[in-house]
Amino acid sequence: MKLFYTIPGKIWWITNFLDQKMYKGIHDAVIKERNKINLSTSKGLWNDLLIENIVPPLRTEVSKYLPFEQLKILVKHNAFFQIKDAKELSTTIHYMEKNSGINWHDDDKWKYGATYYLNRRWSKQWGGEFMFTHKDGHGWIPPVGNSLVIVKAPIEHKVNPVLSPIMPRMTVQIFMR
Repeated sequence: MKLFYTIPGKIWWITNFLDQKMYKGIHDAVIKERNKINLSTSKGLWNDLLIENIVPPLRTEVSKYLPFEQLKILVKHNAFFQIKDAKELSTTIHYMEKNSGINWHDDDKWKYGATYYLNRRWSKQWGGEFMFTHKDGHGWIPPVGNSLVIVKAPIEHKVNPVLSPIMPRMTVQIFMR
């Protein structure tokens, strides 16, 4: 586990977040079983501005799945800071095919948002970058497998549209309040 980038108190990018066995288990469960997962469009569930002019991501909420429950504990109690004030945590799988992304927003309903990246391989030509802007810094984070981005709301961010026609961008989202 390595803290790769931070804006103190606002954003943390942690690489090699899980040990390889746990990462492989979550990866295989989601990637290999994606055709059996009940994914549905985010259109109608999200504010229209989040998906205006782009393809809405597919998603499904997941509860009481042991590996995700363990992931939530590790996110709350990671080596770089402790999230002590979060009482409610939700877990969602996001599946982004070609041309899907998320427009600028700040997750204002939540205290924290965490994105756990599942893709083992990702080319910079495939898009899907997490972009952020804040008075203390701005930039982008590529979809790197087994890495975690935690954002303390509010911070403006978006996901650039995925450009790959064959490789979807897959993440586990954890929102906390």
